[in-house]
Amino acid sequence: MITCGLDLGSGLIKGALLEDGRKLLATASRPTKGNATQSGQLVIDALAEEQNLMTGDIAYLCTTGFGRYMFPTRQLQVSDITSSARGAVFLRPGTRHVLDVGAQSSRAISVSEKGKVLKFKMNEKCAAGAGRFVERCSKYLQVPLEEMSSKALTAEKPKLISSVCAVLAETEIINNVAEEVPLADILMGVYLSLAQRAYALMRYVSIQPEITLVGGLVHSAAMVKAVEQTTKLKVNAVPEAHFAAAIGAGLLGHQRALKLARGGGVAA
Repeated sequence: MITCGLDLGSGLIKGALLEDGRKLLATASRPTKGNATQSGQLVIDALAEEQNLMTGDIAYLCTTGFGRYMFPTRQLQVSDITSSARGAVFLRPGTRHVLDVGAQSSRAISVSEKGKVLKFKMNEKCAAGAGRFVERCSKYLQVPLEEMSSKALTAEKPKLISSVCAVLAETEIINNVAEEVPLADILMGVYLSLAQRAYALMRYVSIQPEITLVGGLVHSAAMVKAVEQTTKLKVNAVPEAHFAAAIGAGLLGHQRALKLARGGGVAA
């Protein structure tokens, strides 16, 4: 049975194709561009094309993310907290703590060995505690986003950003520039500040190894280093974890499809 998970984010649509709830076949993503439905269909088409499938070969579609209710052909929708937890444990079975520093918000999730959410906490502060802040820093420091991490890793004395408000944090960074703080120290300070805000969430839900980072910042070695330095624990950061929520949605879709096949539920 082929199932598809679709993570409809505010900036990016991510999809994952799975076989029998055991094998990850393919992943794909597209910018949302203000139309989650259209972009989501493009992701499904790309996944099907990669595996030489017809769209009709996909037995079940489960959506997650902020736009999960918008996709008309979905058969099930689940929260991104639930799907991220399930996806993280699928990728790293030893995971007991999931950290997602997303574009709009950050969240810490404690999970069971089967990927069930035990407890979670989301940030309730400004964008300075989320991944979008890295993008904003990239723009006003005029450092390409893809170079932020590598430059940050050369820091000698990182300069922490103390403000929890994004606007005040930007002012703080501007002051650092005026004081001629080295660029690398400012950049690493951005990642360490994000990590410290995440750490407060993680402590709330009890930090248990293994920690798995999911979402876009899994590709950032500087973010991984910042979290490890802050928590004093090893952090899993596999590339596929960028698609953890979509993978988890595909797994949950498979679970629901089996239940329906046995006559034990109704589609949502």
